Amino acid sequence: MLVLCFLTHFLSFGADQGYTFKVLAENGNVMIKAGEEWMPLSTGTSLTDKDIIKLDKGAYLGLIHNSGKTTSIASEGTYEIARLGTRLGKRKSDKVSKYADLYLQSVQSGGMQNQKTIAPTVDLAERSIQSSKLRVLLPNSVDVFSPKVMLKWHDKDTVARSYEVVFKNMFDEVIMTKETDNTKLMVDLDEQKIARERLVIVSVNAKQHKEIQSSNYGIKQLSPEKSQQIKKELTELKLEIPGKETALDKLILASFYEQNNLLADALTNYEYAIAMEPKVQAFKTAYDQFIFRNGLDY
Repeated sequence: MLVLCFLTHFLSFGADQGYTFKVLAENGNVMIKAGEEWMPLSTGTSLTDKDIIKLDKGAYLGLIHNSGKTTSIASEGTYEIARLGTRLGKRKSDKVSKYADLYLQSVQSGGMQNQKTIAPTVDLAERSIQSSKLRVLLPNSVDVFSPKVMLKWHDKDTVARSYEVVFKNMFDEVIMTKETDNTKLMVDLDEQKIARERLVIVSVNAKQHKEIQSSNYGIKQLSPEKSQQIKKELTELKLEIPGKETALDKLILASFYEQNNLLADALTNYEYAIAMEPKVQAFKTAYDQFIFRNGLDY
């Protein structure tokens, strides 16, 4: 009977019948009352007004309401879903709900690689070279919408302590070099030296061992026509996100960008989410699944 009760909660996510919240992310010991027992609560589970949940010390729970509004709980205690729901009102946020559902579908796939999310113009065989000791988490060529893009790379040998990120124009001329002691760098495409370049070629090398280097990656700003289309859709989405964006909102924005084949923008929003909630492993796991799903690290 206990197992049946738990399965009913889980299957209600797929049916979407009468739910109050869905679980977007959970971390630590988060439980739901099933009959007289407490069961672990997992991402994707639908919660109704009849449910009671419990968080132990240090736990985190990220939820999306049936109105499309997100909320999180990070304090130890027992909570009635009906009371949580009354705080968020009834106004519907259809676009937020849409991309939250797509995010949950991708998470529940277990990070299964899905070639449909990869821009059709990018040949997998042309992606970052297998033998490269530094591997940037991007396709060989990627379109971007936002001027601020996070570049991140893996150092297979972990011998480097500092790196150079080299920016070239389409004529293979170096137009800018940046140094960092981290394996990631936030790039502002509006920066004066590269702002006029619609296509920028980026590579990474170890500062002290220049033979340790990545392949080249093309970062191309969207055409004005495509950019205008994305801007319109993004504005409509953000109008449904009240107040300051949370880590949960960043997950939804990442889902939006991924669905539009803007993988660099999606990756950047995963980075934002993790930076905002660094203790929540669920965000890091979702990020890893995104990387695998889109074939960005192999």
